[in-house]
Amino acid sequence: MATRLNLKDTRWIYIMVFGVIYISSLAPIALPVPIVQWSKDFYSVINEGVTVDFADNPREFGGVEEDTRVFILNSGETSKLWGDMSEAVTTVWKDLRERDANILLWSSSPDNAATLNKYLLPVIYGLEPQNHPDYGVKFVNLGYVAGGNQLLEQWKDSVSEITPIDAYGNRLEDLPMMSNFNELKVEADLMIGLDARGLETIYVVRYNTPVLEMGGTDSASYLALSYTAGYFKGMIMGQRGGAEYEILSGIPGNARSYLQNTFTISTIMVIIMIVTNVRYVLNKQEEN
Repeated sequence: MATRLNLKDTRWIYIMVFGVIYISSLAPIALPVPIVQWSKDFYSVINEGVTVDFADNPREFGGVEEDTRVFILNSGETSKLWGDMSEAVTTVWKDLRERDANILLWSSSPDNAATLNKYLLPVIYGLEPQNHPDYGVKFVNLGYVAGGNQLLEQWKDSVSEITPIDAYGNRLEDLPMMSNFNELKVEADLMIGLDARGLETIYVVRYNTPVLEMGGTDSASYLALSYTAGYFKGMIMGQRGGAEYEILSGIPGNARSYLQNTFTISTIMVIIMIVTNVRYVLNKQEEN
């Protein structure tokens, strides 16, 4: 005897939710994504530039273009934030490469270095970044170097005097990119902090160095304070920030799909709540 389809079975709700999420993963639904001002400012600095004028001589930064020297600081709590920031960091990094920037990377702790070595660098440069054609010419990885803010204080005058070799044992003086990327207080055109701290007092206020910030939501209170004080010229937070950057830059990535899935689930749950409540009210009226 054939089994009748029971549409009142609540398991159909879960099947429907799974189906919509799966379909939106393959072809994201074009739900509108409001872009917050912080993300707009972040992209604007990279695309158009900014003027930083804390010190006496204002510094004009004209945006990232060929050979722009970008110092990326992988510090703070990056290892814990990576799950929240992975797509944003990847998309921004791709944008820097497309603009032909020179990228210098430093990690402030072993686990921070291991996180990017395992998850980011293979996506961009393969399993052996030191053998990529860009290495030493457009990208240099200092790896983990201990010292924190004290190290940043020393690097302002010279990186090579304090740290003569990179993460793979190459001498910095033998890497073409480092010929004019040594005195960070004047030769770093832009700094991007992955939850980095201390940049504002060492570089922004003293030397008018433009700084962009990428951090997770658990750091929001600190970052918002620094941002509103004018230290950071733009900020991206979480996978949503990554999705916003993908939209602004036009660079494809996974963050927008993740965000669309979140919107889809939220929309479905709201519809289910409305339908359930309406049905409950109608049933009550019938009973009365």
